Amino acid sequence: MSHMEFTGKTVRDAIAKACEELEVDEALLDVEVLEESARGFLGLVGHRNARVRVRKRDVLKEVLEVERPDSRYTNIKPQEFSEIESFSKSGLEDGKITQEGALSENIDKSEIVSQAKEFLEGILCRIPVEAAVEVSVVNGSIELEITGDRSGLLIGKRGQTLDALQYILNKSINRETPLEEKTEIIVDTEDYRRRKQEILRDMALRMSQKAKKSLMPAALNPMPANERRIIHMILSEDKEVYTKSYGEGPLRRIIVYPRKAMPNKRRRR
Repeated sequence: MSHMEFTGKTVRDAIAKACEELEVDEALLDVEVLEESARGFLGLVGHRNARVRVRKRDVLKEVLEVERPDSRYTNIKPQEFSEIESFSKSGLEDGKITQEGALSENIDKSEIVSQAKEFLEGILCRIPVEAAVEVSVVNGSIELEITGDRSGLLIGKRGQTLDALQYILNKSINRETPLEEKTEIIVDTEDYRRRKQEILRDMALRMSQKAKKSLMPAALNPMPANERRIIHMILSEDKEVYTKSYGEGPLRRIIVYPRKAMPNKRRRR
């Protein structure tokens, strides 16, 4: 986004006007004060409004370009961070979920948990966002919950920023780890991932019902790979339908097919 200028009686008024017009929180704006307000003589003659120049911050880009807090991770190339849509070596594929990412219960998790927490805190300090990181280990996976008054800013459009953070951590922590010992690291804030999964589940079940009722394929809107995987997983439990993905890149979508096809109707003569 290019820079835009706003005016107001005070600098705060000008910034508030920018936030309202651009529909963003002030924390997501880069603000440059071009001119302070001046009251003028008796508050009338020579009065001058404050003027500011603003630009929307690209938090996702800032996360991807952030300086890594530990020299052990300096071998990671920035271009690798753009591959947010999937973990290239995790064994996760569109429509297929494996357990290779789960950490064995026999492996000491304490060091990996400490590394993951320290790494995420280092990134948050450099964005910067005032937030804390709470850690838990569930079914062999490390779950990092970001908490704070403005932690929701880290979700990003369709969860892209949160996915970027999660990708960076998985890539960093598991870089030198054998495949069978890789750890799945989940990054969340404000319970976003659970809420998103519930939305996707409702969507999947609606499309499944539509396909079964009409006996015709039902197409979902294009969605990223991580969301498609959830849809595939949910509908794999329904024996009356099956799913396939079609398209390329951001246009890739899921088609839900009924296993019972519509009977052919003969034309009346």
